[in-house]
Formats: sequence, structure tokens, C-alpha cells
Amino acid sequence: MAAAPLPPLPPDLRAVVFDHDGVLVDSVRGDLLACSALFREFGARLPGDLWATEVCGRPDGYPGLFRRLRAATGTEVDDAELWRRLEAHWERYLTARHVVLRPGVRELLGALRAAGYPLAVASAADAEWVGRWLGHYDLARFFDVVVTGEQVARRKPDPEVYLEAASRLGVPPERCAVFEDSVTGVAAARAAGMTVLAVPTEATRVCDYSAAHHLLPDLRAVEPSWFPLVRPAATERSL
Repeated sequence: MAAAPLPPLPPDLRAVVFDHDGVLVDSVRGDLLACSALFREFGARLPGDLWATEVCGRPDGYPGLFRRLRAATGTEVDDAELWRRLEAHWERYLTARHVVLRPGVRELLGALRAAGYPLAVASAADAEWVGRWLGHYDLARFFDVVVTGEQVARRKPDPEVYLEAASRLGVPPERCAVFEDSVTGVAAARAAGMTVLAVPTEATRVCDYSAAHHLLPDLRAVEPSWFPLVRPAATERSL
């Protein structure tokens, strides 16, 4: 799929921030597989568009998913038991077999570092999870800052995680670009005042990304020329 020409990014852009799940690694497909397996346990089918709009990128979306499961099947299994069963499915599907590096990640990170951009991760997930995959795929070396869900008071769609990332980078939010895959994350980054580039996964392409500034098929569509060299005063780091 060819990318449409990207309109010029802000000329004073000075930092780039990445969501983790769905942008750097495709862990969202594993979550969809786990949630679908949970529904199958009760003889039901989970609509992919329901999961994409109500669960993906929303840690608070699972109780609502459980309510839908009970309504669809008539089961009286409580949330605690459904959490236990879902976690068992996560153990099966959220492994290195299913949590794969998204196409173009290393190439883009290398190009942005070469252009002089400080980089951050801003994720709603916990530090242990984010650190696991940054380490597994040798991505931690690219990032100056990593902010995770338990390090802020309010998770996405609240903008706090993005504002914290910008603060730690020492760059105003309006001079940051963000790569996001979920509608919730797009809303958080927009609320932070950042330029948002949406990169949906196969599982989330059904979502409405009209709130993003730009919509891309994946990270391979990013042209290095879209990100001009940062001024010499910008943070540099050897890799």
C-alpha cells in the first residue's frame, strides 16, 4: 500500500515520541486472539471491530468486554474469574511468537537518531511489559526517555503520559511528533498538543482516525525527508 504524500510537518519539530504496543511491537494482535479465545470458551464470537474500538489501547475496556460476554452468552461468571481466564489466554498469545516487531521500526528509529532527534516511548502499559519488549528487540538503546502507565496518575486518553515524556525530553509538547496506533492514544497525543501520525495495525484499521493529523499504512511509509535535521543544539546521543 503506497502512502499518500505527507503534508509538511511543523518546521520547529524537535522530538519524536512513540507509543509502544501496536507501534513498536504488534502486541495488539495477541490481545485480540486472547480476547477472542475467551469468547469462544463460552460459545460466542468476539467481533473484531468491537474489540478494536472498545478495548484496544484502553486498559479500562476489559470490564465492559466482560459485560458484553455475559450479555451475549447468559453466563453468570464474574469479572474475577473472567480475568483469570483471560490472563491464561494472554500467557498463550502474548509471547515472542505473536508479539512481533512492526515493519520499519529499526530503520525509522535509526534515521531519526541520525537526524538528531531525541526519542521517547510513552505507553499506557506498565514498565515491566514495555521493558521486556524493548530489551527483547534491542530497541531501548534508541530512546532517551521511557514513560509508562504506572508512572502517571491518569492513563490514555488523558494526555499526561505524553506531557511527561515531553517534559523529560525538555521539549515543548507542540514541538513533538507522535506515532500512535489506537484511537485512545491519538486522543491523548492530540490533547497534549502534539502532531499525531496514526499507524493502525491490521486489527485496528476499522477505527476512525480522523482526529490524527496524518494517517499512514505503517512505519515503512515514513520518508526520512519528512523530518529535517534538528539544529545542533538538540540532544545528541551515540548508538
